[in-house]
Amino acid sequence: MQGKTPTLARRYLFKLLANIAAVPVYLAMEAILPRALGPRLYGEYSFATNLFYQMAGFLDMGTSTCMYNSLSRRQTEGGLVSFYLRVSGLVLLITMSAGLFLSAVPSCGSLLLPDVPLWLVPFAAFWAFLTWWCQVMRSMNDAIGATVPSELVRTTVSLVAVCALCLLFVLDALNIVTLLAQQYAMLGITALGYWLVTTRCGRGTWENGGRLAWSIEKKRFRAYCREFYEYSNPLFIKALIVFVMIAVERWLLQWFNGSAEQGFFALSQKVCMACFLFVSAMTPLLMRELSISWGQRDLAAMGRLVDRFAPLLYVVAAYFSCFTLAEAPALVYIFGGSEFAAAVLPVQIMALYPLHQAYGQLGTSIFHATGRTRVLRNIQICELFYGLGTAWVLLAPPELCGLGFGATGLAVKTVCVQMVTVNLYLWLASRFVPLHFWRNLGHQVWSLLLLLGLAWLCRWLTIEAGLGDLTSIMRFLCSGVIYTVLTAAVGLAFPALLGLTRQDMKNLLERFLGRFLHRGA
Repeated sequence: MQGKTPTLARRYLFKLLANIAAVPVYLAMEAILPRALGPRLYGEYSFATNLFYQMAGFLDMGTSTCMYNSLSRRQTEGGLVSFYLRVSGLVLLITMSAGLFLSAVPSCGSLLLPDVPLWLVPFAAFWAFLTWWCQVMRSMNDAIGATVPSELVRTTVSLVAVCALCLLFVLDALNIVTLLAQQYAMLGITALGYWLVTTRCGRGTWENGGRLAWSIEKKRFRAYCREFYEYSNPLFIKALIVFVMIAVERWLLQWFNGSAEQGFFALSQKVCMACFLFVSAMTPLLMRELSISWGQRDLAAMGRLVDRFAPLLYVVAAYFSCFTLAEAPALVYIFGGSEFAAAVLPVQIMALYPLHQAYGQLGTSIFHATGRTRVLRNIQICELFYGLGTAWVLLAPPELCGLGFGATGLAVKTVCVQMVTVNLYLWLASRFVPLHFWRNLGHQVWSLLLLLGLAWLCRWLTIEAGLGDLTSIMRFLCSGVIYTVLTAAVGLAFPALLGLTRQDMKNLLERFLGRFLHRGA
C-alpha cells in the first residue's frame, strides 16, 4: 500500500481540485437554503444541528485524531478500523439518546433549544452523527493513502445532491422535511462510498489475510483501549470545554437575540467556510506527514513542513477572505437575498476566520502528531475563561453588563479569540519544533493588509467604472477577475507573499514550463 501511495504534492493537488469542484456545489446549496427557509427557520435548523454536531465532537474526544495518526503509521493494521467502528457505534448511541430525550422531555428541550420545534431535535442529532462519521471515514482514507478515490466519491455525491436540492427548490417542494431527507440521502451514500473505498484500496494489504475483519482478539482490544485512552484522556477536558464553549455562546445568541440573529450568524459561518474549502484540502495531508516525521523523530522535517506550507495556506485563505470581506454586500445578496441584509457586517467579520483556522489546524496537528495533547487541554482551559467572558460582554443586553451586539458580537468574539489562541499554539509549538514563529507572524500581518488593499481597490474601481452597485452580480464577477489577476501578478513579482523565495519561484516556473513544453513536443 505504501509503495502505491501518491506523493504529498499529487494528493494535495487532487484534493484541491476536488475542493475547487465542490465550491460551486457548496455555494449553490448554501444560496438555496437561506432563501427557501428564511432567517428564522434557517436559524432554528442551524442552531439545532450545530448543537448536536458539537456533541458528536465532544464524544469524539480526539479519538478520531488518534485513529488517523495510528493508521497513518500502521496502514495495514485492519484491527484499528474494526476497533473504531465500535467507538463510532457508541457515539451514535449517545447522540441519538440525547436527541430523543430532549424531544420527549419538553422542559429540558425548551431550555437547551429555545424557540426550536422539539420534533426537529432527533433529526438534527442523526444529521450531526452522519456528518461526523463522514469526516471520520474521509480522514481514514487519507491515512491509508486513498485520497484520490475518496475525493471522487465526495465530488460525485455532492454534485448529485445539489442537483436534487435545486430540483426541490424549483418545484417549490423544499421545506425542512424534504431538506432533511435530502441531507440524509447525501450523507448516507457518501459514508457508504467512503467505506467501499477503504475496503477496496486496502484489500490484499490488511494483516491476517488481507481483508478487514470485524472480530478483534481480547488482548488486542485491550491494547487498543489503552492506546486510545492514553492519547485521548488529556483531551477529555479539552473536548468538554470546546463543546461547552461553542454550545453556550450559540445558546446565548439564541436566548438573548432569537432565531433571526442565529440565522444571520449561521449565514456568515457558511460564507466563511466556502473560503476555507481550499485550505482544508491540505491540512489532513500535512498532519499525516507530520505524524510520519514524528514517528521517525525528524523534528527538522516537521519544522520545514510548517515553514514551507503555513504561509502558502494562509495566503490561499487570505485571497478568498479579503475578497469576501470587501464584497460582503454582494455575497449576502447572492446567498440569502434581501431578508439577510443585516448579515453583511457579521459576514465581513467572519470572513477573517478562515485565515487563522488554517494556522490553527496546522498548529494543533503538531501537538496531535507528537502526542502532546496535555498542552492543547491547558490552552483550551484558558480559552474557556476569556472566550466565554468575551461572548457574554458582546451578546448580553446592557442591563446584564453586555453590549447586545447579536450576530455581529459573536462574529467579533469568534475571530478575535481564535486569533489569540492560534498564535499561542504556534508559539508553544516553536519551543520544541524548529519553526520560525516571528517570521510567520509577520507574514500574517503584511500579507493580509496587502490582499485586503487589492480587494478594496477592485471594489472601488468596478463601482467607479459604472459596472453596478454593491449588490450587482455582474460587478461582483468583474471585481473578482481583476482581483485574481492583480493577486497573481503580485505573487509572481513578490514570491515572499506565498512564503517562497525567488529561487523557489524560478524552480517552479522552470518545472512547469518544462512539463508543458515536453507535452507539446
